[in-house]
Amino acid sequence: MMLPDSAGIIFNRGAYNYLMIEIIHKYESLPCPKEALLKASKSVYRREGVNLDRSTTVILCSDCTIRRLNRRYRGKDKPTDVLSFPFGDDDLLGEVYISLQRAKVQARRFGLTYEEELKRLLIHGLLHLMGYDHHKKAGREAMEAKERAYF
Repeated sequence: MMLPDSAGIIFNRGAYNYLMIEIIHKYESLPCPKEALLKASKSVYRREGVNLDRSTTVILCSDCTIRRLNRRYRGKDKPTDVLSFPFGDDDLLGEVYISLQRAKVQARRFGLTYEEELKRLLIHGLLHLMGYDHHKKAGREAMEAKERAYF
């Protein structure tokens, strides 16, 4: 099977059962640590018991792109670090958008490397796709505990 350069099969069990994470690097002014992101994705999927037939697209983008999405879908006219769009489909878990510019700024603020912050944001986005939420205290505490465990 020929895969696009942006794709990575991250888990393989048997000949026909695989989970695919596609990483699309749309903001090339900042680097994409693809292997680290695939490894983080694999860990979350395995530990959460996600069906291996489901796939996710991760889009690494600019502040401009994520601001447009945030305005359109959340009514907030400002950039954010990560947005998740669950598809509710048996085959497709959803999409995660991560602003590389926000990741770079936040890495410095939180005392992390750029790669660590990208992994943290990816884990956060994947947990949203899996149904976790942080709008109420109980959900926030559960989600934060998962993030710490997976990070």
